[in-house]
Amino acid sequence: TTKSIPYYPFREVLRTLVFCTITDKKGKEIFKQIPKAYQIELIKIVPELSDKSIIDEHIFMVDKFRLFEGVRKLLALQCSTTPLFICLDNINWADDASLELLHYLIRTLKDSPVFFFLVYRVEEAKDSSFQKVLQLMSREGLYNNIGLDPLKTVDVARMLSFIIDSNPSVELTDYIFKETGGNPFFIEELMKSLETNDAIVWEDNKWIFDKDKKVIIPYSLEGVVERKLGMMNSEAHSLLEYAAVIGREFDFSFLQDITKMNEGQLFDLMDEILEMRLLKESGGECYRFTEAIIREIIYQKIPGVKLKHYHQTVGEELLSIYKDNIESIIEELAHHFYLSKDRDRAIEYSVLAGDRAKDAYANQDAIRFYTRVIEYLRDKITTGVELREIECLRKRAVILNLVGKNEKALVDLETAVNKAKRINNKKEEANCLIEFCKIHQDSAQYNEAKKKAKISLEIFQELNERKGEAQSLNNIGSVYDDLSEYSTALEFYKRSLKIVEEIGDRKDEAKTLNNIGTTHWYLGGYSTALEFYQRSLKIVDEIGDRKDEAKILNNIGIVNNDLGEYSTCLEFFKRSLKIIEEIGDRKDEAKILNNIGVIHRHLGKYTEALKFYKRSLKIIEEIGTRKYKSGVLHNIGIIHCHLGEYSTALEFYERSLKIRKELADRQGEAETLSSIGNVFLEVGNFTKAKRYFNNAYSIAREIKSKPLLADVSLGLTSVYIEKNNLKKANTELKQVSSLAEELTSKGIKAEALCLSGRLHTKGKEWNEAKTSFEQSISLLKKIKNKIELAKVYYYQSLMFKDYGDKTNAKEAFTKAMKFFKEIGSKGWIKKIKEDSIFRQ
Repeated sequence: TTKSIPYYPFREVLRTLVFCTITDKKGKEIFKQIPKAYQIELIKIVPELSDKSIIDEHIFMVDKFRLFEGVRKLLALQCSTTPLFICLDNINWADDASLELLHYLIRTLKDSPVFFFLVYRVEEAKDSSFQKVLQLMSREGLYNNIGLDPLKTVDVARMLSFIIDSNPSVELTDYIFKETGGNPFFIEELMKSLETNDAIVWEDNKWIFDKDKKVIIPYSLEGVVERKLGMMNSEAHSLLEYAAVIGREFDFSFLQDITKMNEGQLFDLMDEILEMRLLKESGGECYRFTEAIIREIIYQKIPGVKLKHYHQTVGEELLSIYKDNIESIIEELAHHFYLSKDRDRAIEYSVLAGDRAKDAYANQDAIRFYTRVIEYLRDKITTGVELREIECLRKRAVILNLVGKNEKALVDLETAVNKAKRINNKKEEANCLIEFCKIHQDSAQYNEAKKKAKISLEIFQELNERKGEAQSLNNIGSVYDDLSEYSTALEFYKRSLKIVEEIGDRKDEAKTLNNIGTTHWYLGGYSTALEFYQRSLKIVDEIGDRKDEAKILNNIGIVNNDLGEYSTCLEFFKRSLKIIEEIGDRKDEAKILNNIGVIHRHLGKYTEALKFYKRSLKIIEEIGTRKYKSGVLHNIGIIHCHLGEYSTALEFYERSLKIRKELADRQGEAETLSSIGNVFLEVGNFTKAKRYFNNAYSIAREIKSKPLLADVSLGLTSVYIEKNNLKKANTELKQVSSLAEELTSKGIKAEALCLSGRLHTKGKEWNEAKTSFEQSISLLKKIKNKIELAKVYYYQSLMFKDYGDKTNAKEAFTKAMKFFKEIGSKGWIKKIKEDSIFRQ
C-alpha cells in the first residue's frame, strides 16, 4: 500500500490481481467496486484493466470456486466421523453448473469416504451434458459403471409386498410383471393406477385384484414414452407404430415385408429404437417391446384412420405369407380384420377362432370372438346370416354357462330360439333347448330342465336326428338323477346308450356310460359304478376329451372315497383338478376343490380341509351355483362338528338345509338332516337326534339311496345304545352291517364294528367286544380316519374299564386323547377329560 491512495482491504486487491492473472480475463464489475484512486494504481500494475469490455463472468469465476470449495469442505466435515452416501436420481437431467460442481466434488473427494450413486437412463443420457462429464470422469478413472437389469418375477413380488404391505397374489404379480417388464418406476405408477381405478381393493383382510377392470395408463408413464419418442426421427416412430400393431413380439423379416424398407435402413432404425430401450432383441431376428405397457401407450396414440390401415396391411401380409397354413394364424387374422373393419373376413375368421378357443377351453377368448361375430351379424335378416348368428349365440351361451354366467347364457339362448323359430330351423331350436336344459339343471330348476329336454326330444325324433335324440334322452336321464329317481334315470340312459352305440358316437357314448356309473354310485353299487367309469375313461382317453376325462377321474375318486381308499381317491382328485384348472372350467374346479377338502377331513387335516372348502365356496359364490354351495356349507359344518364347535356347525347345516329344500334336493336334504342329528347326538340331546335321523331315514328310503340309509342307521344305532334300547340298536346294526357288506365300504364297516363293540360291552360279552373293536381299529388305520379311530379307542377304553382291565383301559384312553388333540376336537377332549378313567 502507499500513502497516495486510501486504505483498501488487501484481500480484495489480491482477489482482483489473482483473478486477472489466472483467468487472463477482465473483471469489469469488481473493478468498478473499488475506489477511483485505487483503480488508477491498479491499472499501473495490470494495464488490461483499462479495457472497457470486461464481462460479468469474471467475478463469477472466483465466486464459483469459493462455492465449490465451500461444498467440498462441508462434505469433508460430514464424512470425518462416518462414511457419507449421496444418491442422485435422474442425473442425466442435471444442468451444466450442477454437473460441473459434481465433477469437482467427485475428483477432489476421491480419497475421502464419500460415495456418490448416480442413477440415469442410458438412452436419455445420449448427447447430453452429463454424457460429456461422464466421459471426462471415465478418463480420470473416477467411477465404476453398474448396469441394472429389469426385476425378475420374484423381485417384482417382493416390491409389490412393500407397496401393498401384504403378499401379492400370483395373478397380480404376473400381470404387473407382464405389463411393466420389471421396470420399478412403471411398477409403482401402474400400482397407483390400479388402486385409483378400483382394480385392486382391500376386502376381507386381503387385496383383491380384478384383472378384467379397465386400467387407465398413468400419465406419468405416457410422459416417459412420449419423451423417448420425441428424441427419435419420424421414420423410427412410424416403425414403432407398425410394431405395436403386430404385437408384443415380432419378426424382423415380417416387419420388413410390411414396411417395404430395405434391410440396411431398417437395421439402422431398429438400432436407434434399441438405444431408446423401447424394444429389445429376443433371439434370432425377433424383437419385443421391453414392457407391454409401452406397446399399449404407442398403440393408443395411433390415429384411427392410420390404425385401421395398419391392421389391414398386417392382415393382408399374414394371408400372403401363410396362404398354405391359414390354420396356424386364425386368431391373428380374426383380430386384424376385425380392427380393420373388414366385415366379411372378420366374421369368417372370428367364428373359426372362437371354435378353436372353445375346444382349447380358452373361454374368455372364445366369448370375445363369438361376440365380435354377433355384433357384426345383429339385425341382419337373411337366412344364412341368422343361422350363423344363432350358432354363435348358442356357442357363446355354452361358454358363459361354463364360466358361471348363467343369466347371460339364458338371454343368448332365448334370442337364439326366437331367431330359429323365425327362420323355421327346427334343428337349431332343439340344439338350443338342449343347452337350456343343462343351464336349468345347474340352477336346480329341474321341472323346467325336464320340459326343455322333452321338447328337444320330440323335435329330434320328428327330424329323425338320431344324435340329437340320444343327447335329449341323456339329458332327461340326468334330470331324473338329480331328482333321485334313479330307476327312471337308468331307463333313459340305456335308451341313449343304445342309439350312440348304433351310430358310433364315441364322445356321447363315454358321457352316457359315465352317467350310468354315477346312477349306480347313487344306489350304492360301487363296483358297478367303477366298471362304467372305466369304460367311459377308456373312450375319452382314446378321443382326447380332457373335460370329460376330468369329470370321470373325479367320479372315480368319489367312489374310492366311499370305499375308504383315501390315498387313491386323492390321486384321482388331483389329476382331475390339474386338467380342470388348465381348461378353465370354474364350476367343476369348485366341485373338485370341495372333494379334496372332504379327503383332508377324513384324514383329520381340518385346517387343510377348510382351506379347500373356502376356495371352493369363493368360486361358487362368484358363479352362483346354489346346489354346489349347499354342499360346501354342509361340509364346513361337519368340520366344526368334529372340532366340537357345535353351534357353528348347526349354523352351517341350517344354511345348507335351507338351500337344499328350496332346490328340492332330496338326497342333499337327507344328508344334512342326518348331520344335524349327529350334532345333537354329540351334545347328548338324543330325542332331537332321533327326530332328525328319522326324517333323514324317510327320505333315504324314498329315494332308495343305500349309502344314505347306512349313514342314518349308524346314527340311529348310536342313539339306541345311548338310551339302552339294545333290541332296537341290534336291529339297526344288522341293517348297517348288511349295507356295509353290500356297499363294500370300509368306513361304514369300521363304524358298524365299533357300534358292535359297544353293544357287546353293554351285554358284557367281552371277547366279542374286544374282537369288534380290534377289527374296527384295523380298518380305520388302513383308511387313516383319525376322528373315528379316536372314538373307537375311547369306547374300547370304556369296555376295558367295565371289564376291570385298568392298564389296557388307560392305554386305549391315552391313544384316544392323543388323536383328539392331534385333530383339535375340543368337544371330545372336554368329554373324555370329565370321564372317570382320565381322573384315575
